[in-house]
Amino acid sequence: MMATIRDIAKLASVSSVTVSRVLNRDNTLSVSDDTRQRILSIAEGLNYQTPRNRKASLNKAVVEGSELSHIKIGIVMFLTEDQEELDYYFHAIRQGIEKECMASGIRTADIFRMSMYETPDMNFGEVDGVIFTDRPYDFNLQRAKQIKNVVFIDSAPDVESFDSVVIDFERVTKLALDHLFELGHTKIGYIGGNRTYGKDQRQSYYERHMKDRDLFNPEHMFVGGWWTLEGNRLMNEAIQKGNLPTAFFIANDELAIGAMHAIKEAGLRVPEDVAIVGFNDIDIAEYMNPPLSTIRIQPEMMGKMAVKLLIDQMKGRDIPVQVTVASKLIVRSSCGS
Repeated sequence: MMATIRDIAKLASVSSVTVSRVLNRDNTLSVSDDTRQRILSIAEGLNYQTPRNRKASLNKAVVEGSELSHIKIGIVMFLTEDQEELDYYFHAIRQGIEKECMASGIRTADIFRMSMYETPDMNFGEVDGVIFTDRPYDFNLQRAKQIKNVVFIDSAPDVESFDSVVIDFERVTKLALDHLFELGHTKIGYIGGNRTYGKDQRQSYYERHMKDRDLFNPEHMFVGGWWTLEGNRLMNEAIQKGNLPTAFFIANDELAIGAMHAIKEAGLRVPEDVAIVGFNDIDIAEYMNPPLSTIRIQPEMMGKMAVKLLIDQMKGRDIPVQVTVASKLIVRSSCGS
């Protein structure tokens, strides 16, 4: 069986993100020489080849002759390494970007990690294009316009100026809520996370669709962080408040998993007492007890599409394009049907 990044990470006692960045020669990574050498030695001992190396081995001549082999792109992420390790969505987006770069013969993709709470300085060195995953509160669009080739993923701050790859949050939020309505639920709560630049779209569309049916109750909304522990905390808050909704639409699966644990800890049952629909369809979702109903998105495809758009810009296209990547509702046992 072929060794994986997770195998190397376990043996090296580091995160999978750190292994990936070391093996892909990410020169922005802050890691000791001993740790870097340990990772490389373990990878060599396991005969591990990165997707980049496997691609080169299979089609070296094509890559060497690629017109894109000299291209360098920047990936801007507003997460620390530790945060990315816990965030399926943005981790998968980054993997999609890197895989498409390799497939296209692009040899270099530098990662720039920035804080959500600071204005990006937009100094990305000698890059030919930049992909922003998300955006912070104080984002300077005018400075972003000075960068020649730009694509945004998961946000579209100016569709007349920039390419973007997004999800149709209105459609998928309606899919989740309509399914719960069809099951007879009218008291539906929401658990989600904060965005630095404003209200998350899932929350906005939840409010709109509930108001359209004259069912909206602000007491049934619980918003905090995006991690599993926050899902547990927010569901406990809902339980302690009383008048618990019979169903919840939850803005990501990590939150949903934490919420399901809180429900069980309170002596309640999913879905008999509280039905749950999550968002993302992470790998563990179908193995939860009960299996988690969720919105299946395609974050890796979003990353790949961003690279394709960036290449298209480099080839001369100057009309901004927005790509909406399809998502669908995956019905499992956690919502009762």
